[in-house]
Order: sequence, then structure tokens, then C-alpha cells
Amino acid sequence: MSTRFKYLLLFFFLPLFLYFSMYTWNWKTGYLDRLAAMTGLDVAGWIMAPGRWLQNNVDEFWSRYVYLVGVRQENEDLTLRVRDLEMELARISEKAKSADRMTSLLRFSPEASWEKRGGRVIGQRLGPNAILETILIDLGSAHGIHANDPVISPRGVVGRIAKPGLHFSSVLLLSDATSRIPVITSDGRVPAIVQGQGPGAFLEVKFIPRNDPVSPGELLLSSGQGGVFPKGIPVARVVEVTPADVSLFQKVYAEPLLALRYYEELLVLSRTDGFDPAGPVVNATGVGDASGNSTTAPAEKPAENASTPAAPEAQPPKATRHPVRKRS
Repeated sequence: MSTRFKYLLLFFFLPLFLYFSMYTWNWKTGYLDRLAAMTGLDVAGWIMAPGRWLQNNVDEFWSRYVYLVGVRQENEDLTLRVRDLEMELARISEKAKSADRMTSLLRFSPEASWEKRGGRVIGQRLGPNAILETILIDLGSAHGIHANDPVISPRGVVGRIAKPGLHFSSVLLLSDATSRIPVITSDGRVPAIVQGQGPGAFLEVKFIPRNDPVSPGELLLSSGQGGVFPKGIPVARVVEVTPADVSLFQKVYAEPLLALRYYEELLVLSRTDGFDPAGPVVNATGVGDASGNSTTAPAEKPAENASTPAAPEAQPPKATRHPVRKRS
């Protein structure tokens, strides 16, 4: 046998024989099929596992870092947009509130001998060392404003012009200690004088006789005496009434209908009939009649003389005054 035939038999027929032998044996027993199924799945799993791990990490890296770069920028843009919209909404809301307040002011119709001018509050607490309870408004003599012109709001009296400038004026508030306004009670129509007691204290309602009816919750309206304030404008509300024992007058305290420093837009009333109420804003002794009523000071002297023998009629100390209750 030649060497070539031996190589042919070894490399061709022998593998073919072994293949058909294993095929026949597997066809009868099925061992090789089961072995391939078991080992093939393991081999496929080991080959695919690293690829799946790599894919998951690449996806996570993309979602957490690369993709979030765009998301972060978009989030920043949306945040700025939201802030702009919030500012725009606040601006529009403030305009709507201002329009409502101005509408309330314009609804007020004074008497025929008065004319109204709307103004805005631009400053608070004016005067040397902030002694006086005043505010600054953007109306002055150039707009027809004069000293002692009443200043009101939709809720009632705020004060009066203390010192008019050319384009701006200071307003003496109702709560100032030098402010006095003639009033009448809404129910009993009892005349009285409302005097300020400074910040953080009730208004004092003076000269209500001991037998005249007045009760907490009753409104005090401007009486029109003195000619500074038109008649019938709300001034304050009674909050405390102490019946007189040996004094001629009751002790009555009231509060403004709204904290005076919360106003933003106000109305200034000016007379058109040429009437000029007498009396300075604040005299040298600091007790000038803030209502312009020249009868206020003389009326107080008889009251003090009549109540001099009675100690309870003395002015209550500042420390015992009740703080003004703020309204929302």
C-alpha cells in the first residue's frame, strides 16, 4: 500500500467513518443532542453576558451624563421662563389690584362744593426726627392742593394736608397727637371730637356727655363742623366705652377703619366755593386743631375745668393705651 493511499485513508475515510458512527449512535441514543443543548446554552450565555453588561453601562452613562447635559440646559431654560411668568403675573396682579383701588376711589362722589383729586403715597413718617405722623403724596399746589384739604380713602378719613409743596404734599394722619376732627356718632348722632394719640394707640373720642348713648362698634362720622371735612365721611369705629363715674364725660376710644400706613392711593378733596377754614396745622404749643375748627380749643377748657376736682377724669397714661388693632 502506497504512502499516498494511507494518507487518503487516514484524513478522509477515517473522519467520515467516525462521523457516521457518531451520527448513528446519536440518532439511536440522543446523547449528543442533549450534551449540545446544555453546553451550547452555557457557551452562548458566557459570550453574551459581557456584551449585555457593556451595553447596560453604556446606556446608563448616556442617560446620566451625556443625555442629562441637554436636560439640565432645558431645565434651566424652563426655570427662567417660569420666573419670568411669575414676575409678569405679579405685575399684572398688582395692576389689577391698583385698578380696583382706583375704581373704589373714583366711585366716591363729594358734595357739589368739593372736587376730588387722586394721588399716590410715595413716602411715610416725615417731619423733624419723625415726630409727626405724616405721609407724603404726589400732589401739590400745582395740582390745586391747599393746606387743610381733607385726605380720604374708600374706607374713610385718612388725615389732611399739613404742608403743600409744589408737586408733593405732606399729610397729617388721623392718628397724630395734634390731629382733632369733629365727628358725630352714627346711631345716636352725638357730637364729639376725635383726637389722635400717636402710633400704637387708640384714638380718643372726647366730650361725649355721660348720659349720651354710645356703644362699641358704632361708627364715627365727620360732622362737617369747621368746614375742613365734608359731613358724613367715616372716621373711626368705637372700640371701648367707659361710663363716667364722677366726670362729666365718658371715656371713649376708637380705632381707624384701616391701618393708616397701609394706604397706597388716596383722594384729596378741595373746596370750590372759596371757603378757607381758619387755624394752623400745628401751632407752637403742639395742640393746633387738626380739623381747622376754631371752637375746639375753647371747648376743651370748660371740660377740663369741670372735671378738675375729679381725679379719674385725668388723661390716662400712655402705657395703659391699647395698641391699634391692625386690619387685614
